[in-house]
Amino acid sequence: MPGRLSNLSLSHLAFLLMVAVTAVYLNWSAISASTKLYNLIVVVPVGITLIALIAGVIIKALRTDTEVLQQDPAEQSAKLHTTLVDLLLLGLFAALCFGLTTVGFDIATFLFVWVGIVIGGERRWWLPPLYAALFTLFLVEGFGSLFPFPMPLLVL
Repeated sequence: MPGRLSNLSLSHLAFLLMVAVTAVYLNWSAISASTKLYNLIVVVPVGITLIALIAGVIIKALRTDTEVLQQDPAEQSAKLHTTLVDLLLLGLFAALCFGLTTVGFDIATFLFVWVGIVIGGERRWWLPPLYAALFTLFLVEGFGSLFPFPMPLLVL
């Protein structure tokens, strides 16, 4: 399609495709396990909705006209910086998932929130640990009252 570019980045497209593949796999797995209504009442409608939303996002991105502009080096540098920060946050989330069972739900959450706030640009030194502590306390207490599953905790 000459003169038209998609405004959907490759990383967003990869994420959408990963979600779509996961939705299809979960639906296939649930239907393979049992075709009873109570087994499929949530999984199949959510999967179909996800696939429809993803298709809508991709179609809209392909149909939207975008101007072909030459980016100056400052814009390219800003995009690269944003991508690197996104990858850093993704790695931090992977560390959180690993740390939930190794160092404890409370410490992993506290560190994830603290570092995430600092990466987000907060400059006041006292705010990230305070917010991380309050968020962790409410999250641990809230999940503890909602789920009977014992979470490994180190401090709380």
